Amino acid sequence: MSKNTHGGNIYKKAKELGIASSEILDFSANINPIGLPDHIRQAMIDAIDGIINYPDPDCEDLKSAIAVSDGVSRSAITCGNGGADLLYRIGFGLKPKKVLLPVPAFVEYEEALTAAGAGMDYYYMQEDFVIREDFLARIDEETDLLIICNPSNPTGILTEREFLLRVLDKARKTGTLVMVDECFLEIVENEAAYTLKPFVKDYDNLIILKSFTKLYAIPGVRLGYIIAGDPDIIEKVNRAGQAWSVSHIAQAAGLAALKNTEYKKQVIETTSRELAFMKEELGRLPIRLYDGAANYLFFRAPGISDLDRRLEKYGIMIRNCSNYVNLGDDYWRVAVKSREENQKIIGALHQVLG
Repeated sequence: MSKNTHGGNIYKKAKELGIASSEILDFSANINPIGLPDHIRQAMIDAIDGIINYPDPDCEDLKSAIAVSDGVSRSAITCGNGGADLLYRIGFGLKPKKVLLPVPAFVEYEEALTAAGAGMDYYYMQEDFVIREDFLARIDEETDLLIICNPSNPTGILTEREFLLRVLDKARKTGTLVMVDECFLEIVENEAAYTLKPFVKDYDNLIILKSFTKLYAIPGVRLGYIIAGDPDIIEKVNRAGQAWSVSHIAQAAGLAALKNTEYKKQVIETTSRELAFMKEELGRLPIRLYDGAANYLFFRAPGISDLDRRLEKYGIMIRNCSNYVNLGDDYWRVAVKSREENQKIIGALHQVLG
């Protein structure tokens, strides 16, 4: 699968259109609508002089801060060069042979795990894209790892915690590891009702993937981490990566992010407000809109496979979802951004969809 299949490649699109990347309004990448906070910007600037030394390979201070913030043991955490880096390290460190994956799902799961030799066992969700009870029957002794993204990427649909706990119980009986990707959950208004962080100590087969990218608008910094109750998982994932995978600048950004809880509240409030606005406005268009809870919305424009091209003349990029397993070429995803930006894409969509 091509590495050019993700959203957010404004540089490539700018070259195609013959314009500056700054002229593109990027709705293909799901970054919070407020943008880079000043306290993180300043922390990275202040950390510049420290780059004459190698970064802390163990991210000791950052792990301590994450432990306090997430309410987990410090020994249950390891950090990486973004969520994608950790996916590859999970693949090469844990070496799963059979991976159960509800689809559609983030394309990087398959890219990372098949690169490490895993075979994919797809659970094809129905058109409402909800994981149903029959998923439990698909977990057996041959399933080494299963992955659930909560909320789902690309649909934004949430999976109830009660169901996830039953998945964990079944997986524990079959010796199956469960990775729950919560990278977008922190932006969800009722995160506490869905996160599995309180259960890490109870399930040694649980891995939670987290990222600073989405909440703090720092995808270019590359910073993520996993939480796992089994020390053996942490050790194997650590061994599968390079010693200095998290830069000094990234560690400084992470520490600054965790010290400011007001910014997170502001992001959640803004996202919730703009998500409701976008749902109302998109609901007036001739599309099938799914009831997502994240900072993006997923929809089908029946029979329209060139919506991204139609929006290019407005300088707008959206996520073409045709490369997701279990999706056709008329499925699309758009980020939730500022009110002014959201109004621009709504206006453009009315023009191109009629």
